Amino acid sequence: MLQAAPDKLKALLDQTLTYRGISCRVIEILADEPALVLRDQEHRRILQANQYGDAGEHGPRIFTVALFDTRGDGFNPDLPELATLDLLSG
Repeated sequence: MLQAAPDKLKALLDQTLTYRGISCRVIEILADEPALVLRDQEHRRILQANQYGDAGEHGPRIFTVALFDTRGDGFNPDLPELATLDLLSG
């Protein structure tokens, strides 16, 4: 199973990545999972639910995306730029 280097992941903060054809900015890194939290940069707004499931305000689309594929032996294919970056430990 692949291991990501935490210090290398930090370099992704505020970078632009393409997720499923959508231009997104990395706004947070979940190192324990590992996963990236992305915000849609294309200014599409969605109706967000509050903690009770009721309709709240409109806000940007946010995605939490696993860094690795389901087998854990390669990067997530939905984030093609990751394959070109040096993010692994060791």
